[in-house]
Amino acid sequence: MAHYASSKKPGSILSAFKSDKDEELPEKYLSLKQELLNTNNLKDKLANSWTRLVKEIENETKEIKRLGPNVIPQVEFSDISKNGGTFPQNIAEEVRKRGMVVIRNVVPQDEALEYKEKVKEYIQNHKGEIAGFPDDDPQVWELYWSKSQVAARSHPNFVAAQTAMNSLWHAAPETLIDFSINTTYCDRLRIRKPGDTSFALAEHIDGGSVERWEDPEYRNCFKSILSGEWEKYDPYDATHRVNAIMDLYNCSGGCSMFRSFQGWLSLSTVFPGGGTLRVCPIIKLSTAYLILRPLLEDLVETTNMAGAKQGVQQHILPEFHQPLIDAVVSIPQVNPGDCVFWHCDGIHAVEECCNSVTDSSVFYIPSTPLCNNNIKYLARQRYALENGVTPQDFPLNNCEVDFSDRAKPSDLTELGKLGMGFTPLSLDAASTEKLSEGAINARKEFNKVLFEK
Repeated sequence: MAHYASSKKPGSILSAFKSDKDEELPEKYLSLKQELLNTNNLKDKLANSWTRLVKEIENETKEIKRLGPNVIPQVEFSDISKNGGTFPQNIAEEVRKRGMVVIRNVVPQDEALEYKEKVKEYIQNHKGEIAGFPDDDPQVWELYWSKSQVAARSHPNFVAAQTAMNSLWHAAPETLIDFSINTTYCDRLRIRKPGDTSFALAEHIDGGSVERWEDPEYRNCFKSILSGEWEKYDPYDATHRVNAIMDLYNCSGGCSMFRSFQGWLSLSTVFPGGGTLRVCPIIKLSTAYLILRPLLEDLVETTNMAGAKQGVQQHILPEFHQPLIDAVVSIPQVNPGDCVFWHCDGIHAVEECCNSVTDSSVFYIPSTPLCNNNIKYLARQRYALENGVTPQDFPLNNCEVDFSDRAKPSDLTELGKLGMGFTPLSLDAASTEKLSEGAINARKEFNKVLFEK
């Protein structure tokens, strides 16, 4: 099982953001820029494309400023349930435009609050044994296997919400992806104390940085943008996402699974200003801006990739991305049991101060549909649960190995076993008759990788 051992260094959530801003990238990025400009005649189309884009962002930003947090779509989980497990059409259109949503009352409030109390007991039981950020007073804990987290990840309502999020995507019929099955991605938790100013994350994007241009398959996701026709870009086409390499440089906290949406379950009542999430709710426009920015005149003859560095997440910086920062807004009030999801390419940040009388606490749990990259990761993650080690993507702290009260595979529900890759998927006619060729093959791959010796 040595091939499942992580090669990450010990650390915290800060490890994914550390970089030397003055460090120059290798010369290969200068050559890459020339290649990108020469492909599909982008060099001739760039100026006009950029002008159209900037104007559209200016118009959208005015609307965001007018609406404030209310620009973020909100929906009751019960409305999704009544609609057969998918978003009502008008809400779906708004979520796709904004790239994020708040889903209300996914988990009953008393259950969400119990999750928090139980995980606080877990932390107290192992005082001084758990890494976190900041070191002297952790707010984000390097914990993955508390029984509360494991239970939340497989809560039937939460899994249904994740599946609804996945259904907003599509792919070519032959693509190995099944949006009807959500795999489990095990992430950390946050318990941010009132008045805290330490856990303030500036605007950034997860899912890699230079990889978006450097990896050919990842770059294919943005082909329309790099052809000077950003209007044709579809942020919800997963055809090239399933095999894209998002972590070429072993980022500690760089996600190697395809997260259709990042997400969390709220364990607190948090208002705008209370240490909550901030987002840029123009996913198509912000992505086009990000991809084109290193190719503009001020950077094209340099190796500078406009906030993208090797081995860290994508930084969104005032000197390169000010119009996008201007469009960032805090999300509306959330309560225990509400869920928040944002697009995997979405710009997001955390408010500088937890200006609240209560904590701002969440379990990080994204949506991760069944696909090739995710199946490969499940094998490693399954091993991590069995042995209590840190999952592959995260800093190698291994805090929970000797915790007798951590979750074990025996603590998983049937739904939890399926999401974690402990149960094969059905391939009978009744289960697959409505699936695409690619979805069926994704299920076959799941069974082959995880259950064939």
